[in-house]
Amino acid sequence: MKNFIANLSSRPRNALFTLIGWFVLFGIVATVAPPLSEVTTNQQEEFLPVGAESVRAINLEREKYPVGGGIPAIAVFHSHDGFDDKELEAIKSFVDFLESDEKPEMISGVLSIFRYPKFAASLISPDGDTMTVLINVNGEPSNDDFQETIDTIIEKAHDVGAFVEIDVGVTGPASIITDAIRVFKSIDFQVTTVTVIIVLLILFIIYRSPGLALVPLLLVGTSLLIAQGLAALVADNFGLPVNQQVTSIMSVLLFGAGTDYVLFIISRYREELNNHANRFGAMAETMRRVAPSIMGSAGTTIIAMLLLIFSLSGSFKTMGPMLALAIGVVLLAGLTVMPTTIVLMGKWAFWPVSVESNIKRATTAGIWHSVGRIVSTKPKIVFVTTTVILISAAIPIFYMVPSFNFLDGYPDDAESKVGYKLMQKGFPAGELSPTMVFITTESGNIVDQLDVVEQIATTIESMDGVSRVSGRNRPNGYVVPEDSDEFMMGLRFNSQDGSTTRLEVIFDEDPYSEQTLIKISEIRNDISGILESSNYNGVEVLVGGDTAIVSDDKSAIDRDMVVLAPVILLAVFMVLIVLQRAVVVPIYLMFSIIISYAATYGFSIFIFQNILGHNGVAYSNGVWIFVFLVALGADYNIFVMSRIREEVTKSGFQKGIAAAVGRTGGVVTSAGIILAGTFSVLTTLPLRDIFQLGFAVMLGVLIDTFIVRALLVPSMAAMIGKYNWWPSKLTHK
Repeated sequence: MKNFIANLSSRPRNALFTLIGWFVLFGIVATVAPPLSEVTTNQQEEFLPVGAESVRAINLEREKYPVGGGIPAIAVFHSHDGFDDKELEAIKSFVDFLESDEKPEMISGVLSIFRYPKFAASLISPDGDTMTVLINVNGEPSNDDFQETIDTIIEKAHDVGAFVEIDVGVTGPASIITDAIRVFKSIDFQVTTVTVIIVLLILFIIYRSPGLALVPLLLVGTSLLIAQGLAALVADNFGLPVNQQVTSIMSVLLFGAGTDYVLFIISRYREELNNHANRFGAMAETMRRVAPSIMGSAGTTIIAMLLLIFSLSGSFKTMGPMLALAIGVVLLAGLTVMPTTIVLMGKWAFWPVSVESNIKRATTAGIWHSVGRIVSTKPKIVFVTTTVILISAAIPIFYMVPSFNFLDGYPDDAESKVGYKLMQKGFPAGELSPTMVFITTESGNIVDQLDVVEQIATTIESMDGVSRVSGRNRPNGYVVPEDSDEFMMGLRFNSQDGSTTRLEVIFDEDPYSEQTLIKISEIRNDISGILESSNYNGVEVLVGGDTAIVSDDKSAIDRDMVVLAPVILLAVFMVLIVLQRAVVVPIYLMFSIIISYAATYGFSIFIFQNILGHNGVAYSNGVWIFVFLVALGADYNIFVMSRIREEVTKSGFQKGIAAAVGRTGGVVTSAGIILAGTFSVLTTLPLRDIFQLGFAVMLGVLIDTFIVRALLVPSMAAMIGKYNWWPSKLTHK
């Protein structure tokens, strides 16, 4: 395989045909693939745990409550000393607009005290200072009409606030989703632009050559466009969903990994120019040497990402294969079009620096040669010191405060977050996101099962931490007589076909807190007990809503870390065995990967909680940080160990390890800085969860570059000596 790859660059004709083929591929994909924006989706259930009860609840709600349901938005009005007549009149004018013919067509229903005064207990806070208006909005949140409807609601609500000087905010699922979509739409261009600038600057500083800075960016850019086109084809034809988050992370990952491959190629190419009179021969030998390392590096990332298809979490299941596809494309570019382009440029690749100067720079000893000598002569001291540092950095893992509240990660000026904060001033924290308990019967008439409905409601209501349970017989949270006007208000809890009713559960605490998530499991267990202990045949109960969704997602993440994490580690271990043709080296490389991940995660947690003052660490990020650092962490180790093996064969262990660290130090450091720089782009985004992901991966890459690759791994290789490549035989001096 490596000889075939080398031959692509061995002759001008081969190189030219390879370059032409790449742009033909680009043209084909650009022609047949739909725009990625047309196949992106924001359907929540597409990225939720597969088969989870909360997902089944979403589907049941859509089936049983199709008309007038929609996605709720909540307009929140807060007065500092109760609402006077002028303020009430102003809010009423807002409600009148929402109920008039002038309202946006997508508004399907409005619940307010002005039309339904019986609901005052749930729409006005106990202290009388906060009022909510519930607005149901139909449609798909990603559509312009939906977002324009939310904008109109926000504009009209804030007109009220400006007129009577009260605090106003619009929150609820409709507003929250809209804010998220807009953030991700705005960051795609920002991420790509900032990434390109960072990579361009670093490459220019490293090589002082416009050609070696621009060409990699051009090639990685075409790789990104091809990857996005293929992702669009997969999403369009195979039903694998993709959202804006996928495209943002794809850009960062491709520019980081693709540029790394270019650096490995250029670094070795400069060395081989000293040994070959012909630049094509130098590039052919370069690819024979580095192609296995590049394939191994990309292979570990691809395998790790592909294994996520077995995840229970929908977001991992969908994002993993898409990122694997992207890495596959940039790998193809790295093995074919990148080396052929560089060699076809000839001396102009290095302009204005001479080829001779580049050869000299590639063979001149520097700081990394000194580091290599220290590591090879005092490996035990280096190993113990680095291990103690890394283990110490991992300790904060045991003190992590997990965060499940994605609103905490929104910018403070996000409309949905402003509204949420206002609601918290007067209502229980759970008012924003009620938990829905759907009770359906096979008989087709839920009225026949009202006794079990009330038994479930009473049981839930008696639980600690539950503020209110509303339903058919208790529209305001308490049971009302059947002949009362309030009883008729409970009709909204029943489905149109009469087969299903729902209970709305409001918790006292934050609906996304870990304590509240536990309540979901307790509710489900209690309901199962009721159904099992009584003769309620043909009755099905599903617990849904945002809190249930987060609870199910947490369970899926916990399972994935227990089941998939070992599988990913085993897969990477097997790849290392194949690449190194040994068992011992892969064992301590896996040790270095795991300890690097632990140190990164622990130190990141410390920074987030103790320095930056974050309320917690996004729970789902643990999986992504693990996958990225395990996959990417193997890259540099593969490159370094391949070079150690090569140098040890020629010079023996002490000199060989020193030479390998010295010769790879510059390029791996440069590659690490670029990869860290690309992920640092995510820290510029206004979402806490994305910030934490970008920061942690950036930190992990730097730890891997300057500590693990430079010190820990070579020190272990030096200590183990001739047994590194057991059971294979390694000839060395």
